[in-house]
Amino acid sequence: MTESPDAGVRAVALGGGHGLSRSLQALARAFDHVTAVVTAADDGGSSGRLRRDLGVVPPGDLRMALAALSPASRLVDVLQYRFDRGELDGHSLGNLFVVALEDLHDGDVVAALDEAAALLGIRGRVLPCTTTPVWLHAQTGDGDHVDGQSAVAGTQRVERVWLEPADAPGTPAALEAIAAADLLVLGPGSLYTSLLPNLLVTDVADAVRAAEAPVVYVANLREQPGETEGMTLGEHLDAVLQHVPGLDVTHVVVHDGSRPNGPGRALRADAGAISRAGIEVVTADLLDGDDGHDPAALAAVLRDLVR
Repeated sequence: MTESPDAGVRAVALGGGHGLSRSLQALARAFDHVTAVVTAADDGGSSGRLRRDLGVVPPGDLRMALAALSPASRLVDVLQYRFDRGELDGHSLGNLFVVALEDLHDGDVVAALDEAAALLGIRGRVLPCTTTPVWLHAQTGDGDHVDGQSAVAGTQRVERVWLEPADAPGTPAALEAIAAADLLVLGPGSLYTSLLPNLLVTDVADAVRAAEAPVVYVANLREQPGETEGMTLGEHLDAVLQHVPGLDVTHVVVHDGSRPNGPGRALRADAGAISRAGIEVVTADLLDGDDGHDPAALAAVLRDLVR
């Protein structure tokens, strides 16, 4: 029998894209109140078009987080519907929904997302890490500069990433959620383009450093062709800590089971991760049978970390 969510426990997940969706689905099974803190650096696809045309916070990752947390399955199907013809070709209906609510709230994207959460029956919140327009940049090992989240996603041998402007303030509601959390979850998801853009917002990084809750890094199932190709799990963790000095990661959750489908080597609990003083490595079979984290299996692991 499926366990009921633990009442009173407040969990916060930081990230973006499909990886964040999996952690949110897991957390919603395990805990009563879940907040998603979502990257605001997306500049591709429907989000990029809406961002350029209307000057809004890119809605795509916000939409995916709303869909992951909502128990209203049919509404989620509608939210995720993507047009494939005409002037709306490539746009997700959910992206337009978020933008419409933002307009109805006079540009207040936090109020818009709170109304969206209420309409979708979500116990928790979805929040951008910043409401300031930010752009992601990267430097490769060859010294080349890459501009824009979409371009960085296809870049090999990324050395470091940063946001412009560097002083974008964190969303106050997101900072409050992090401070009040009983559990903080980083990942899974694209290291340089989904996870780190949240922690590159100085206020967000400071809030995570100051938080009293366990900080759990959920490792990807495999390396990501292009962005993290050739990197071990230890090198993933190194990249996080190099970009966010002083971050106290308390646990690393790693898949231990069948190899996931898709290109790229599986990430395992290598010596580089296990030998880190003070970091507990938790292994479990987390594969959904294909190429994603099983929300039920991940929920069981995360629930145990706050008991």
